[in-house]
Amino acid sequence: MKRIKVFLGNALILAAVTLFMRTVSVVWGAYVSRIIGAEGMGLFSLITSAYGFAVVLATSGINLATVRLVSEEIAFGRGRGATGAVVRCLAYALIFGGASFFLLFFGADFIGNNILGDARTVISLRTLSISLPFIAVTNVFAGYFSAVRRIYKSAAANIVEQFIKIGIILSTIGMLAPRGIEYACLALVIGTSVSEGLSFSYMFVMYLIDRRRLPRSDATVPHDLVRRMIGISLPVAAGAYLRSGLVTLEHVLIPRGLRAYGENAAEALSLYGVVHGMVFPLVLFPAALCQTFASLIVPELSEMSATYGTKKDNRHINYVVSRSIKFGLMFALITAAVFITFADGLGELVYHNALCAKYIRIFGVLVPVMYLDTVVDGMLKGLGEQMASMRYNIIDAAASVALVLLLTPRLGVDGYVLCVFITEILNASLSLHRLIKVTGVRLKIIEYVAVPALAAAGAAAASNLVFRPIGMPTAMFVIIGITVCAAVYLALSRLLGAISRDDVRWAKNAMK
Repeated sequence: MKRIKVFLGNALILAAVTLFMRTVSVVWGAYVSRIIGAEGMGLFSLITSAYGFAVVLATSGINLATVRLVSEEIAFGRGRGATGAVVRCLAYALIFGGASFFLLFFGADFIGNNILGDARTVISLRTLSISLPFIAVTNVFAGYFSAVRRIYKSAAANIVEQFIKIGIILSTIGMLAPRGIEYACLALVIGTSVSEGLSFSYMFVMYLIDRRRLPRSDATVPHDLVRRMIGISLPVAAGAYLRSGLVTLEHVLIPRGLRAYGENAAEALSLYGVVHGMVFPLVLFPAALCQTFASLIVPELSEMSATYGTKKDNRHINYVVSRSIKFGLMFALITAAVFITFADGLGELVYHNALCAKYIRIFGVLVPVMYLDTVVDGMLKGLGEQMASMRYNIIDAAASVALVLLLTPRLGVDGYVLCVFITEILNASLSLHRLIKVTGVRLKIIEYVAVPALAAAGAAAASNLVFRPIGMPTAMFVIIGITVCAAVYLALSRLLGAISRDDVRWAKNAMK
């Protein structure tokens, strides 16, 4: 039970921090979108798609390798082994982070003009390249703190980083934005680069202090650390390169497909900006809780696998997996109901954009699939199935590119929406099938899906019928409606049996 309390404590801290960060990010994104407009958001999304590939190259799977190695060394009581793992992971991160810096800095002209097809992206790409070595090394420290269950230290760094970034952007965007969209985007990325460097400094100091708490032993540093590190990181990295490259290609093809459909360049970039720069950040905002859980479950399942040996038919692992799926789906289903029911209010409240509301409602339908996939992906990585997870992500990305090429020129933005639905369902289905095969866990469709879905639909319908006719201001309607919807959902879930007595008893014991 002590282990559960530590896990829940870390989960609550990280969830609170992540939700706070996401709230700041969404509010900030809404503010920025009003300054640079939908077209500016589209251009910034293009820049971040290329930058995303550079970040994948810089990190090259090192976060997962750090989590797994440090967790395993601690499980066997080898403090020196954990320190040795961090040192080797840092060397790895410096090599790949430095290489990605040189490639993006000196290749910015080619990438901006020939791949992204917009010369206005070049200066921002070159500025962002400076942050890559810092991101790589910071990923090692974040992996270490996750493995030792002191996630609050890296969480604090994220908060400080976010506010430093916002402060820098606020001080520069007023001067640069009047010069055009290109320089407005430059103001955004200057803040990113500076804040990443400062975040690294903080994490480095925290690691130096924290490593004294590692278990002391006479055991020597295992000689196979480098082999194990490479065995985890490089296969993940190779898959990540391919997947990220495909994702970047997909993002480049979307505006081009919209132009082929008949939109002019500005309209195509604006539609792309609405979906990727506005709708997705809001729809994925509550997924912060799922991502928190997915990151924390990796060291837990890694230690359980190392302790119990075989994973298949293991009752400890099966218990964790089944509960994770159940509560992940319960959370996702009520979130989907909220987005579908309150889409108009959310679109007006956050972005003052009716088009956003339309796509919030559409992608709200897909929320249970996307959120479940996040949870399942974390569990697969914790069970050493990272290659299977990466394989499915690559299939997803390749299918996305093919469908964007096929559907967007013919159906426009509706074709892209269809592409997202097909690939998300494909990825989640493959990942869930693999998890079931590896663990042998049995899913209870009625308890995990049907009953929570009924409770979510009832709660959303009840809150909508009660509050919509009153005609209250949008902000009040959204806040009160969602709060009541969540409360009714919990009550209905308990009444209908989705939340069992065993669940309540477990939660009470964990909180003692």
